[in-house]
Amino acid sequence: MVAAGSEQRVERILDAAADLMLRWGYKRVTIEEVAKHAGIGKGTVYLHFTTRGSLFMSVLVRESVSLVHELIEAIRADPVAMLPAEQAEANYLAVMRRPLLRAMFSRDFEVLGDLADEAAGSPLRAMKLVLAEELFQLWREHGLLRTDLDIDTQNYILNATQTGFYLSGSIGGREPLPHAAAALAHTVRQALHHPGTPDPEVLAALAPKVISMYEQFAATLAEAARGDGPRGLGARKASPKPAGADDTGRTGSWGRP
Repeated sequence: MVAAGSEQRVERILDAAADLMLRWGYKRVTIEEVAKHAGIGKGTVYLHFTTRGSLFMSVLVRESVSLVHELIEAIRADPVAMLPAEQAEANYLAVMRRPLLRAMFSRDFEVLGDLADEAAGSPLRAMKLVLAEELFQLWREHGLLRTDLDIDTQNYILNATQTGFYLSGSIGGREPLPHAAAALAHTVRQALHHPGTPDPEVLAALAPKVISMYEQFAATLAEAARGDGPRGLGARKASPKPAGADDTGRTGSWGRP
């Protein structure tokens, strides 16, 4: 019961922080305001999140968990959803439906402030890179991706292409999200996929393994969003408080990727 109560309290804190960040922007939201909005004491917030930065980074990580779960369900429904182009298209549409993720992917400083940089340099990024390398290797081994480029280059192409679409805004002054998502998928497909239609039997055979990889990644993200406990985001920071940080442990950036 104690653990369940703690989990519920963390969710209330994250809900309050997310709501206030969307309303006022990261720079204006204090721990005191989050506590008041959540209906708890300021000290209770610090029991779970020892710095303001770790609290709001956990808000963004929690949003990312929902995105991964949506991808998992898409792969269960149709294994072709595991491929980079299909993932890019689905993720683009999902991100645009979620204001906080949209702000994170488009580096919206009005909403995120310094977190727009900190999210790019999050300690969790290393785990994402490991997962991406494993997935690219798997796809290449089964004839689903081209092999004339190395994995690092292919991953760079995918990330750079997606970033460009998130930062470029609407097409022709309009907001045709499905059209933009389809254009993103086409670009990724032409750059990375093996020519031709992917073998449905190969996709079906790989789906359980890919789903398992994403489930493990989602579980790790979920743990990271739960605060500064042994498996929380604060515990994952490899370096001590940076020189020049204020009392909340914040600096201008954790570093760009």
